[in-house]
Amino acid sequence: MTDLASELRDIERKLFEIPDEKVAQLTLLIERSRAIVLSAAVANAALGTLRPRLVKTRPPRYLTLQRVFCHPFEDLLVMGDDGVKPFGRIARSSLAPCWEFVLSSLDAAAVKQLEASLRAAPAPDIGSSSDPRIPRLGATLWKVAAQRLREELNKAAADPGQHAALVEKLGGENVLGDLTDMTCLLELAPETEKLREAMSPKPVGRLLDEQVEEIKQIYSDVATTGKGMPGCLIAITVARLTDGFQALPIFDSLAELPTGIEGMKPGQYVRAMLSGDSKRFFGAVTRTDPSKVDDAKVADMVGDFVSLIGRLKKDGMAEGPQPEMDAASRQLKDMVRIGVLGGIDEKVLGGIDAVLSLPPAEDSEDAKKAVFDAKLEAENRVYALQRVARVATEIGADKDVNGAIKQLTSQIDGTGNTLLADIKAGKLNAEGPEAARTKLFAAVRMLELVAGSQYANKLMKDGMAAIARMPQA
Repeated sequence: MTDLASELRDIERKLFEIPDEKVAQLTLLIERSRAIVLSAAVANAALGTLRPRLVKTRPPRYLTLQRVFCHPFEDLLVMGDDGVKPFGRIARSSLAPCWEFVLSSLDAAAVKQLEASLRAAPAPDIGSSSDPRIPRLGATLWKVAAQRLREELNKAAADPGQHAALVEKLGGENVLGDLTDMTCLLELAPETEKLREAMSPKPVGRLLDEQVEEIKQIYSDVATTGKGMPGCLIAITVARLTDGFQALPIFDSLAELPTGIEGMKPGQYVRAMLSGDSKRFFGAVTRTDPSKVDDAKVADMVGDFVSLIGRLKKDGMAEGPQPEMDAASRQLKDMVRIGVLGGIDEKVLGGIDAVLSLPPAEDSEDAKKAVFDAKLEAENRVYALQRVARVATEIGADKDVNGAIKQLTSQIDGTGNTLLADIKAGKLNAEGPEAARTKLFAAVRMLELVAGSQYANKLMKDGMAAIARMPQA
């Protein structure tokens, strides 16, 4: 294991020097090994090491029949770990039991034939945006699987005994709910493929007008023919958007069309999905260990939280996830206290002190790097502080954050005034005006970041005036 860990570190160091073909070979080899239970953890670690390069190279994925089966609903997969069936989503934990049930429901000879076709199909080129093998092989699998699963689900719906047996076989009621959603999406696989194509590549930041019209048309075509569960297309639409709220006006405008759920209009379906997604986000925040999140990540999470609750309130959706929202708010306040405010004075003043205490003759690369790193850490912490300060009121952290800014301003101002007094007293004459300017700029820069230009301008003006009176070299 030690040798493997060492090899992974070596790969990580040389990640962008490895040829694309080699990355593709490594990826396929690692993904094959994931099929072996004992190698799963090692394979996942190796893929994690390669992930930054995979984004650039995009090697063809190792294709299995299970991956083809999951393709129509892969956008909807989430970590379902709260014991509640996620609306419009499918828990990843349901994949294994549902796939086992699918295999047991299909003809063994037909499965073997599909697997043989899979092995014979040529892989796409490196960098391809899609895998043509999936729709070609999936067309048969999705249709057959949907028919067989619908038969089993209908039996379970008609007979309590069959229902109980199916729940037991799958491992729970939530898994049965996920299997039902999978079946609905398999039944609409051709339509979901059209929708994916209209909304590619994923994730979609902002929908273009032509994409909006195409989404409406695809949904209307399905909803008016009475085929399957049209709401599944809403789920795919929301899942592929970075901002799911974009789907609200689209499906609100289709209010007269069915979703497949009695009494639920398309806009209500979107709201139910957004509410569920929000609850999962709030839950993930609440479960996060504050001591393991760095300052930048805390600032990101606070920003995302405030943005989300703003959208929920604007659309009248904040009541549903209110308990989860409150718990997340309390957790974020702890994260700010520990990850952003914790030790901030030492970190920020340390960035200034690194410059002030550097001997004038010290110009080694190690010394320069140490000063650069200290300044970078200080500035990053202040950036995080200011990002949190803009929205701190929303999580009840405004008093703590404003207090930290006030204290830092006083401390940096004090450091700057001490430097100014030393310049005026001639204590930096031996170092010369250039060294004095470097030290002054360090204090001015940090004061500007923390307190604003009005504080920094005065120190800058007074400092430059004092430096101008120093003996010139």
